[in-house]
Amino acid sequence: MNKKYLALPAVLVVAAAVVVTVSLWPTDLKKLRDENLCLGMLTEQTAGLIQDGKGGPVVVEESIPDSSGSANKAADPIFSTICFVNRKNADDNSSMRLLYTLDARSTNTLNDRPKGAIPVKGGLAGWVGQRQSEVQLPDGCAKEMKRPDARYITVTLKISPVTLVGRNYDYASLMKDSRTVILEAVENLTKQYDCAA
Repeated sequence: MNKKYLALPAVLVVAAAVVVTVSLWPTDLKKLRDENLCLGMLTEQTAGLIQDGKGGPVVVEESIPDSSGSANKAADPIFSTICFVNRKNADDNSSMRLLYTLDARSTNTLNDRPKGAIPVKGGLAGWVGQRQSEVQLPDGCAKEMKRPDARYITVTLKISPVTLVGRNYDYASLMKDSRTVILEAVENLTKQYDCAA
């Protein structure tokens, strides 16, 4: 058989092997989403920091709006998912209490810091508030997250009234835990998309 006819199949086999290897290679995105909660943003330990003092196991629900039949279904659900962090009730294991929500959004303007909120610091733009916190991901993240039309990507944390009542409105302690949760979410997103400052 002529050697020039063997070269093409050999090249195709090598190319196919490279494609398979790259697609199966464990990226930070795949690794963090497999190991962590809320699309890879939080470890289970950090997710449980914000609590209402009544105990119960942490249960996380990643709510993705139903887009069945939609031709524009996003390949990456990060911008269409809201993470609900709950705790199961001790007396009724089938019911849960919502503690907080966490999500990532693309935006062109940042919300103003509300009264009582403190700057997040640590080289990041954003704030930690008594009931809500917002932190901006580093500038390069919008491009890496396939949102070049957005100026900012923010992570938003919203505290449930159940949590506030359960902690007897201890805002200082709650804001400390909120800061830890939102900073871990930001850190893990920058790892997933390789867009740290």
